[in-house]
Amino acid sequence: DLLAPTGWPERWYRWPLWLLSRSWDLACLCILLAVVAAIPIVQLASLGYLLDSAARLARRQAWSSALPGMRLAGRVGMLALLVFLLRLPVAFVSDLSYSAQLLLPNSREASLWRATAFALMLAFVIHVVWATMRGGKLRHFLWPAPLRFVREFFRRSTWQRASDQLYDLVSHFQFPRLWYLGARAGVGALVWIFIPVTMMIIGQRAENFPAAALVGLIGAIAMLVIVMVLPFLQIQMALHNRFRALFEVRQVRRRFLCAPWAHASALLLLCLLCIPLYLLRIEATPAELVWAPSIVFVIFMLPAKLLLGAAMGYAEGRAERLPLPNRHWTLRWPARVVVLASALLYVGALYVAQLVAGQGALVMYFQHAFLVPAPLISS
Repeated sequence: DLLAPTGWPERWYRWPLWLLSRSWDLACLCILLAVVAAIPIVQLASLGYLLDSAARLARRQAWSSALPGMRLAGRVGMLALLVFLLRLPVAFVSDLSYSAQLLLPNSREASLWRATAFALMLAFVIHVVWATMRGGKLRHFLWPAPLRFVREFFRRSTWQRASDQLYDLVSHFQFPRLWYLGARAGVGALVWIFIPVTMMIIGQRAENFPAAALVGLIGAIAMLVIVMVLPFLQIQMALHNRFRALFEVRQVRRRFLCAPWAHASALLLLCLLCIPLYLLRIEATPAELVWAPSIVFVIFMLPAKLLLGAAMGYAEGRAERLPLPNRHWTLRWPARVVVLASALLYVGALYVAQLVAGQGALVMYFQHAFLVPAPLISS
C-alpha cells in the first residue's frame, strides 16, 4: 500500500506516486465515461454512473468509495496506452508496405514489405492477447515469457480462464444496472421538464397567438421551480432505487432545511458548470469529434453531481445526529436567494441557448443538468 505508515523519507516519495496514480485512474475514468456518453442509447449508463456516485455520498459513504471502478478504469487505460505504443512500429511498417505497393506495384520488394507487415501484425495481435491474458501490466508487455507461452497458450483451460476473467471485468462495471438507473432518471427528467419547456418555446416562437407571452411566462416560472428540486430528486431516486422517489419533493425540502447553504452551493455550482456546455451547441459537433464535448460534459458534471450528493448526505447526517436539525431562518432565507438566483441564471442560459445553438429550440429539451449530451452529434 502506497499509504502504509513508513518513515518520512519513504512517505516523501510515496505520496507523489500515490497522487500520480490516482490522477491517472481518474483521467482514465473520465475518458471511459466520455466514450460511453458519446454512444447513442448506451450513453444513459454514463448518467447512471454520475447519479450512482452522487448517491454514495448521499448515503454518507467515504469520498474514496464515491467513484466505483476508478482503479479498474486506470488499469484498462494503461492497457490501452501500452497497446497503442506497441502498435506504432507495426503501423510504420504497414505504411512502408503501402508506399512500396504504390511505387513498385507487384514487385518483389513490395511483396516482401507486405509479408513483413502481415507477420508483424500477427505477432502484435498474439503478443497483445498473451500479455493481456497474463494481467496486462507493463512487465507482461516487456517480457513475453516464451516458455510459458509454449506450455499454456494453446491449452483450452487457458482460454477458459481468460474468458472468465473477461466476464468478471465486464460485470465489475455493472453496465446493465447503471444503464437502467440512467434510463429511469432520463425519463423522469423529461416528464418534469417537457411541459414547461414546451410552454417556454411557445412563448418565444408562437406567432398569431395572443396568449403566447403568458404561456411562456408560466413555463419559465415552472422551470425555475423544477431546476431547484430536480437535480436532488434524481439523486434521491438513485439513493432509494425507486422511480417514485423522483416526485417526492417534500424530502428535498426537508434536507434543504437541515443544510440550506450546502444545497445552495451545490446547485449554484451545477448551474454555473452547465452554462459553458451550451457553447458547444453553437455548431453541431462532427461525428468523428463527438468524444470531445462528451469529455467536457463528464469533467464538468462529475464534480457537480458529487457535490449535490455530498450536500444531501450532510443534511441526512444532521437529521440523524441532532434533535432539531433545521437551520435558523437567518441562514435559510439567504440560501433561498442563492437558490433562486442559480435557477434564474440557468433558465436565462436556456433562453440564450435556443437562440445561438445549431439545434434551435430542441436544445431546451436536452439539458446537461439532468440528461446526457445527446444532441451534440451532427446529423
